[in-house]
Formats: sequence, C-alpha cells, structure tokens
Amino acid sequence: MNTESTADDVIIVAGDISHKWEIITETLTFFKERYARVFYCPGNHELWGNAQEDSMHRLHQLLQLCNKLGVETAPTEVSVGDRCVLIVPILSWHHPQWDVEPEISGWHGLLPVDQMLSDYLLTHWPQGTSIKDGSAALAVDKVNDQLADWDHLLTRRRDFREVLSFSHFLPRVENNPEKRYLTHPNLAKGIGSQYLRKRVDDLRPNVHVFGHTHFGYDLEVDGVRYVQAPLSMSSERHSRGTTVALGDFPDGLPFSHPFMVWHSRTGWAPKSQGAWSAYVERYGRRPDVTWLIPSYVADGLEPAPSAGITPKVGWLPGRMPVWLFGPKSQRIQEAAAESRKISERLAKEAAGTYRRNKNHAPGTEEPLPIEASEVGILLCKGNIAVIDVREGECFSRPANCIELPHPSKTNHFAALPDDELLDLGERIMAGEGPRILVGDPDAPASCRHAALLLAALLRLWPRDVRPLRGGFKAWQAQGLPVTKVAREPIDVW
Repeated sequence: MNTESTADDVIIVAGDISHKWEIITETLTFFKERYARVFYCPGNHELWGNAQEDSMHRLHQLLQLCNKLGVETAPTEVSVGDRCVLIVPILSWHHPQWDVEPEISGWHGLLPVDQMLSDYLLTHWPQGTSIKDGSAALAVDKVNDQLADWDHLLTRRRDFREVLSFSHFLPRVENNPEKRYLTHPNLAKGIGSQYLRKRVDDLRPNVHVFGHTHFGYDLEVDGVRYVQAPLSMSSERHSRGTTVALGDFPDGLPFSHPFMVWHSRTGWAPKSQGAWSAYVERYGRRPDVTWLIPSYVADGLEPAPSAGITPKVGWLPGRMPVWLFGPKSQRIQEAAAESRKISERLAKEAAGTYRRNKNHAPGTEEPLPIEASEVGILLCKGNIAVIDVREGECFSRPANCIELPHPSKTNHFAALPDDELLDLGERIMAGEGPRILVGDPDAPASCRHAALLLAALLRLWPRDVRPLRGGFKAWQAQGLPVTKVAREPIDVW
C-alpha cells in the first residue's frame, strides 16, 4: 500500500477485527501507521474470550489499548479548511428483543439464536448480566456515557452540518433483509440494539455506518443514510460476492482502498449500489410474509402446513432474486459456479455416483415434469411464467413466453446489462405458480438441464421449475396458444 496516498485520510473501523489480542493490536497499529486518524468501535469478535475473561473487562481493555495507540473511540470533529464533520463512534451489543418483526411460520427445524451464534458461548458477562434479557446490551451502551457527555454532544450537534456516526451492530430492523431471507432466520435476533437505535435517533446524523451482517448496503431510512461496506471473509467474497459488495468495494485487489464515505472537498460520497438495499428500494420490505422462503433457507427445514398457512419456497411474484442486483462481475462469477455444480451433478448421475443432499427435503431436488393439460389449467388462472428454452431457429413459440434458449442464454443471462436483466428477471418470476419450461421434444435431457440450472440461479427448489412433458409438440397438440415468429427479411440478388 502506498502510505503517502492515505497519509492525510481518516479511516473508520467498525469492528470485528479478530478475537485475538495480538491481531487486534497489529491491525490498529497498521492503520495508525498509514492514516492520519483512526476511529474504531469493537465488534462482537473482539469480546470473545475464555471462561475466565469478563467481556465487559475486555471491552475496557480494548478502550485502553486504543488510547495507548492513539486510536479514537469518542466523538470528535475532523476539520479540513472550512469543512468540518462530526464523527461519533457508538458502542453497542445485540439483544433478541431488538427483533420485533413477525416470526417465520409454516416451517419446522429453525434453530434458536443461542444455538447458532457463537457470542452466547464465547462471551462471558458479569453476574446478573446476559445477552438473552438485553442486560449485556444495556451495559455496553452505558459505556458511551463514560466516553462522552451525550447531552452536551446532542447540543453540539446543532453546530454541525455534517455528522457521521458508526457502530458495529444495526440500529434499525430496516438495515437488514427480512428474516426469511437469512440462511438462519433467527440470526435476526443477534444483530441489533434498541439502545443503539435511540442514540442514532437522538443524534440524527447525515450518515450512519454499521457492520456485522456482511451485506453491502446503502439506503436512506427516515432521513438518515445507512451504509455498510463489509470486507467480509474471503469465502464470502468468493461464494456470494454479489450481496457482499457495495459498488466496487471490495475490488479484490491485495491493497485496495476502503470505501469512501466523505471527502473534505465534496462532502458525502455519492450513493452506491448494494444488492440488498437495491432490492429494498425496488420492492420495499414485507416482514409480514413469513411462510415464503428461498431454497437456500428451506434446505434442512421441514414444511409444516397449518390452518391458513401453506409454506412455499421462492420469492414474492415479480421480484427478481436479490443476488442479481449485485455487480455484474460478481454475478458472472456466481452464475458460473452454479453452472459448474449442475454439470458436476449430471456427470455423477451418468456415472451412477450421485447422492442426494441430505439437507434437501425429499422430492425437491428433481424437476417435476408437467402435462400439457395441467399447463392449460394454470394458464387459465394466469399465474405462471412460461419459458421457451429451445435452441436454434423457431417459427412459432408459446404465446407470451419468455425466450431463454438453453444453454446459449441460460448460462449467460446473469451477464446482461442491469436494465435488461431486471426486466428478464421480473418476467421469469411473474406469477405464483411454477416456472414452466418448454423444450425440444427430442431433447428432454437438455430441458431438464435447463430446469436444474434455472432453479439454482433463481434460488428455487428444482421441483418448482417444471419441464413440459413432450415439449413444444405437446403444447401444440393440446391446442395451447401459439405465436408465429416473424422471420428476418432476406435479400435476393
């Protein structure tokens, strides 16, 4: 890294450096050697320790270390010429009471938060203090009043046109996807703090930076811009870089610059696109939908229908899956990975070595063929998307179908320009019924391949992407509506 290029800059580190003291020290020292000023608040990992380590004591040790190194943990201003920004670090800890949105319904097997979040095992609190009842979050929050006079701070805030606060945890539920989209939905009970929310609401910063959830995020809520630009783990950047990225950060270079939030000449940085915040801007939030979950959440769970509740796998009708809102380069990489997985499955099937994934519910891994007569009924109800996956020149197609030849387009549609992809994605996901694939009647294996691939790309169970038995010939024989394809004019000389 060229230290001269950052020598006048200020960096904000929003926690989760490590649980190892020597790595925390080395990292903060690294930043101090390269930046003019370093602001920091600890994350959950920094408070991990053995049974003899009190997490509140460890927090105070971290603050002492920061003081020794010259790392700033209290509110203060940064001035450059005539421009000034007030920076406010806010200490916080999560508690389950913060999650006030409806619980997932119609599914069995959801793990409670204390059985999957390591903080319950690896942090140790003073007697009478716990994560479960919110007292640990309150104890951490009170340390903010030891670092600064908050009444005076709120009075001073009026003197600043530009205020930036930051925390590790989330102030608002709107800073997170609805819990049905989380790989483990009850993780929503281990990410935020109502005490943090109150401080941010009272302060009314222009921008609040947060961390913890590893989702690229840039969204305004009630007049405050909330930003998360996570470095995340290398495995996450590789497997789901579309939802990690915020704009072009992280760019994958060994020593890339951090995400810029504020500039002394121009003020706040322009808004950047994160997949989840773009998804929310497009469609809004629907936490009331508790029975509909993507396939990656449903794996390992058991549907449990009850009165008035029919559990389903998928997305709300007309909504493009969120990962397709991510950067094009990352989309291409993730789509290629899914394509390789399907090709590997088919090779194993051919060799007789394929074994069903035990995490998948029985009967969900295989595309379920559909008869033309059933398609006719569904068409009358108007709740399905018909996708023509035939390759080559076609003189007629199913009426109102989506043309997505396999493999020339199915393998590459994630590389489409953003606007074209959004239009295609929403058309594919139209309707509450299954996706119907119409293929070449003489190549059913190709249609099945397309169904497996589209299910993976759309985060659906394969059984819900249904190849038409008999292909386009069956469509015609059933008398289903057909559209003639206009042929390109040719010149005769």
